[in-house]
Amino acid sequence: MKRIKAREIQKKWSPFKEEKIKDVPDVFGVYELADENREIVYIGHGKLKERLSEHFRKKTCPGARFFRYEKTSNKERAEEREKALLKRFEKENKRLPECNKRLG
Repeated sequence: MKRIKAREIQKKWSPFKEEKIKDVPDVFGVYELADENREIVYIGHGKLKERLSEHFRKKTCPGARFFRYEKTSNKERAEEREKALLKRFEKENKRLPECNKRLG
């Protein structure tokens, strides 16, 4: 299996608002939610528009104010990329993002 690099998502942050989420493609990928200081509070994967909309509706990460995402070729690639991002975050911060700890 090819190793997935743990570089950060290259896309710029967008406001975590319903009208911005509507522009997100409904394809597999990884995403990050961040607070008002653009500090990452959650890293996830899945069908991008569907997952971001769910987080927005259910307020699973109350402090989330921004998001960014990266498309992947399939679900397995998205899962691998999420694991790499979480591992990198934990190595650099000695902890998981706040909402990853709460949501499991």
